[in-house]
Amino acid sequence: MKKLLILCISLLMLVAAGCSSKESAGDGEKKDGKKGQDVVTVWTYPHYQGNEETGANSYEQDLQALIEDFEKENPDIKVKYEILSWAEGEKKFTTALNAGNPPDVMFSLLNAKYIQTGLEVPMDEYMSDDELADMEPYGKEVYTYEGKLWGIPHYLSVHTWGGNRALLEAAGADIEKIQNEGWTWDEFYEIAKNATKGDTYGFVTQGQNEETFTHLLMNDGVRNHVEEDGTFNLGGEKALESLKFLAKLRDEGIMPKETGGIDAAKADEMFNNLQAAIYGRTGPYKINETNQRNADIDAGKVKGEKIDFVLLPMPHKEGEKESAFGGAGGLILFKQKNYQGDEHTANAAKVLKHLTGTDSGITAATMFLPPALKSGQQKYSDMLQLDTPNGKFIQRYLGSLTPPAKLTGDLPDKAWKLKTEVVTPNFQSFIIGDATAEETIEAWKKGAESIGLK
Repeated sequence: MKKLLILCISLLMLVAAGCSSKESAGDGEKKDGKKGQDVVTVWTYPHYQGNEETGANSYEQDLQALIEDFEKENPDIKVKYEILSWAEGEKKFTTALNAGNPPDVMFSLLNAKYIQTGLEVPMDEYMSDDELADMEPYGKEVYTYEGKLWGIPHYLSVHTWGGNRALLEAAGADIEKIQNEGWTWDEFYEIAKNATKGDTYGFVTQGQNEETFTHLLMNDGVRNHVEEDGTFNLGGEKALESLKFLAKLRDEGIMPKETGGIDAAKADEMFNNLQAAIYGRTGPYKINETNQRNADIDAGKVKGEKIDFVLLPMPHKEGEKESAFGGAGGLILFKQKNYQGDEHTANAAKVLKHLTGTDSGITAATMFLPPALKSGQQKYSDMLQLDTPNGKFIQRYLGSLTPPAKLTGDLPDKAWKLKTEVVTPNFQSFIIGDATAEETIEAWKKGAESIGLK
């Protein structure tokens, strides 16, 4: 999205931005509020900046508008917000939480460690049946832990692949069928092979880490590298199948042999330069970005060839269910060690619901991501272009999203160590051709065993 800086969660890679409050979150003092007002504190992040050329608001401006509307309807409540830095915000929040003094409302992913402090508050008693039904099932699942809803999703992210319609149709692809029904590995392979001509590869992806392998693996029936019981999933036949399929694409020249040296930005550049018929990962945001690029080409601001961009599902192995990877960013509710009472917590929940309500869908729509509420998707359907083939595909593909395993105890640390010390470095050896698929699987198994995974 050109000149609209989207600081999307990858999800929570926490430049400081302007703040409305510099005071500690839950000190129980009703500062800056009129007499009799209950002060609710909100901490969040600068999800996007404004655009002077188009007149688009910044995230903070949209947040202020939501707060103003809430305070008009609830004059007994004062909302104090703070925009945290992506670089330092998580540290600041962790410090406040450890001190027993978190904000009332915080933008965050679900984290079992927060729940285990006893200070995070579930939202169940504050939600009506209609409100729960309005929430996309995937978003609800992501924020559900041990049967309780620990927050409300604000927007959803979905990983897709993308393609150049002209190049794909020339290679025999039925775009409408693929978007509506999905495609198998074999169908993808044939189209990508046919599209590999001259300087154009059938498929381009980044090879800096194992992300594309993970996407293939989940479409071969294995969603997680590590399960909630500690089971390690990269030592089996399906992991081997996924690696061999990648090797086939690389060795046959359908994918660049130098994929190990390609990062996400380079893959995107190659796609824009018509060096790729299909590339990934990408997502709904690429629609708006491509539309802007096409307009800039028409205006003479950018040199290049316009692209009719199509979102594509990740192919699935024959006989397996189509599965998509995504995320959800939302707000979670806290109380403080110095408890401020049930009325204050209920007021904070009311603020949280408003800031993730239908009107807040402007945040997701500005970032060209699906709002987590169906009513938000409907309200901002024009901005999201949901009536187009790409928009209809997004709505369908949301039903393919599968939530990750909710790891507890020492498993999150073990899973991170596995990824950074075992999976990624051995995948890099594989993708540049220094290790076979079989050797990579064995290295992963030995590494998992040394970390204490079964």
